[in-house]
Amino acid sequence: MNEPHDQETDPVFSKSLDASNLNASSIENNLKKAGRKRIQLRHHFHHKNSRKVGKFIPRPSMLDFGTIDREQNPMRGFIVLFWVSMGWYTVSTAWQTFVRTGSPFDMSLAIQMSERGIELAISDLLMIISCFMVVPLVKLVQHKILPMTAAPLMSWIWLGLWFSTAVLWALYNNWGWTQSGAFTIHCIAMLMKQASYLMSNMNLIWKTKELPQLQAEIDLLRAEQEGDSKQRQEQLELLLAEQIQFKTDLKGKVTGLEFPRNLTFLNFVDYMVIPTLVYEIEYPRTKAFRPIYFLEKVLGTFGIFLLLVNIVGHSIIPILEKSAEMHFITCIMRLLVPFMICFILLFQIIFDCVCNAFAELTYFADRQFYEDWWNSTSFEEYARKWNKPVHEFLLRHIYLESIRSYNLSPQSATLLTFFLSSVFHELVMALTGKRLRPWLFLLQMFQIPLIYAARIAWVRERKTLGNVAFWCEMLIGPPLLGAMPGSIICIFEGSCFVLL
Repeated sequence: MNEPHDQETDPVFSKSLDASNLNASSIENNLKKAGRKRIQLRHHFHHKNSRKVGKFIPRPSMLDFGTIDREQNPMRGFIVLFWVSMGWYTVSTAWQTFVRTGSPFDMSLAIQMSERGIELAISDLLMIISCFMVVPLVKLVQHKILPMTAAPLMSWIWLGLWFSTAVLWALYNNWGWTQSGAFTIHCIAMLMKQASYLMSNMNLIWKTKELPQLQAEIDLLRAEQEGDSKQRQEQLELLLAEQIQFKTDLKGKVTGLEFPRNLTFLNFVDYMVIPTLVYEIEYPRTKAFRPIYFLEKVLGTFGIFLLLVNIVGHSIIPILEKSAEMHFITCIMRLLVPFMICFILLFQIIFDCVCNAFAELTYFADRQFYEDWWNSTSFEEYARKWNKPVHEFLLRHIYLESIRSYNLSPQSATLLTFFLSSVFHELVMALTGKRLRPWLFLLQMFQIPLIYAARIAWVRERKTLGNVAFWCEMLIGPPLLGAMPGSIICIFEGSCFVLL
């Protein structure tokens, strides 16, 4: 958000550098004062870190059945086996429920989740509409009504007021745990979308203002006759490369839509519906809409959701309700399999069904919402692969931004990124369970020493051992959180950890 070396705040270029007052002597003095370091640092940071940022290109989802059939994935039989097993599990639980209650399905949890549904839907709609305020905010900066120096502060004030209002609204309504959790998670996603829109467009505004200065510096270098010609040529190449990069960034990658023509409400609507948390002027698109594929994902969403409700109601909540009466280890053992099944189903419903459905609806061609996280050998690798939309947001707007704007070291930026992620996870748990318990936060922060341990050469070389350790930690973590006594964590928090 706080762009480095802004023209209005840079001590070297404290004077306005608009085309009206650009002249060779002032630029030459400024360049000599800076010792050309500004050119090199600006170019070095931009190009060094641009390689770390993911790019949107047409890509399929790895576990999508269309991709599996097209690529003739040799593991497709195991994927079919998993879903056949889930089908038989549903039949088995339905029969047990029928024997116990006379009805094949226990709908108590589903009924609880549907309570005050209209009120929740209206609140969610108003929350989405309020996000559109970021468009006029960017416009104010673009037209210099709001100075660039005040833009970061105003952006953070808006995001803080917006998010705190949404959280207080959720607390005021005192919804059930599922409604509160779903609303809070959607609020966090919309917060990230707004932050990316503001930060990305502020960056583009800065680059627009920087281009005349770049051209003036290039012209000056070309006109210079004195000094080391080799050094001058290297500096000229840096500037030319940066100029090309800036001009490329100010254009869309599909039709060439130029900034600021993207600053419209229609463009923002498109961005809000596309399943990504990182703003771009344009995204790669598919050529056609496939109604059968879209219907398949919609039906899959509802089907897997009902399966999730069935597993939570039949195999998790009854154990959590009796957790105080059974041994702690016994409780964990009985929760291991149900929690892991729910974890896999939750992954499937979000990243394969929901994300692909919205991608198909918006013709969004980059379907790589995840990578092969199941092969992870550390939590660092898992964090990169499990949730690509959130990872890309954290990489661009937290990790790299903290290094660029606040001069944090990579280690400090990593710690900050994990801390903010843990805080938001704990916030969801707090609003869901109506109490603040630090256990999820502590478990997530405990991943940091595990990440450093996984970087040890002896461990890093043993991929299978790392993958075994990763899965053991994934198996034990959620049941450990859910099995804690009621005096420490309520039973609903253990359930919502699975669903949300």
